Amino acid sequence: MAMTRDALLNQKGGVAKTTTTLHLGGTLAAAGRRTLLVDLDGQGNLTTALKLPRLNPAGELTLARAVLEGCDRAGAQSLVRRHSENLWVIPSALDLFTLPRQLHSARSKEERLSWVLEHLEDGFDHCLVDCRPALDVDTDNVLRWAHDILIPVDVDEFSIEALELLLGQVQTLVRETRMAPPRYRGLVINRVARPFSGFHQAVYDALHRLPLPVVGEIPLRTAVAEAKNQGQTLAQYARTADVARMFRDLAVKAGYLPEAPAA
Repeated sequence: MAMTRDALLNQKGGVAKTTTTLHLGGTLAAAGRRTLLVDLDGQGNLTTALKLPRLNPAGELTLARAVLEGCDRAGAQSLVRRHSENLWVIPSALDLFTLPRQLHSARSKEERLSWVLEHLEDGFDHCLVDCRPALDVDTDNVLRWAHDILIPVDVDEFSIEALELLLGQVQTLVRETRMAPPRYRGLVINRVARPFSGFHQAVYDALHRLPLPVVGEIPLRTAVAEAKNQGQTLAQYARTADVARMFRDLAVKAGYLPEAPAA
């Protein structure tokens, strides 16, 4: 099958984009899918969570350099690190912090990430990009590459506004570049802690009224932090935990995996 190309996007910070990328990716890998995770955030939280070293701009090709300078297939492959069975990662590097500023003066600035990642398409079943919390030329690059968008959110007063801004940016990019509109897989509501206060219940209800489907609700669980401390995915660390099952349900509902046959 062709590699799925997914961006996990939200310019609002603290919505568990990295957690969603990590454990959804781990779920796909555990299902036998060759899965590539891309850490596009200079903070490197995904890289750190998997206990992988950052790429070193002084001594090796980094994703930012590949985007700015271009690379061939071998160069793109050199960015990839194997974490575990069926799970690979393009780690973060500090030069990602300056990438948006440098891209502003680059030719075909919205296309350059695509030129790198397209070299890797025949090696993987899924590619998930963990984006930094911003709406800028970085985001435009990811949107030009992605076929699908998964949006992690939380039950917070700013969530609706952040979603409106993101959807507006996608519409603008589609209009200005005449690119094919990406498909929205839906929303993942993270850090769900019931019972809600009256205010948070109102936000939760508002998220469910949006024209995007809610494909997952992930509660606060200690297993998530424990897996991170071990450098593992939930599928590896706590496969039988309820939160691991919720990520499997998310993978099915969002269309990554088929439904399990009835017993």
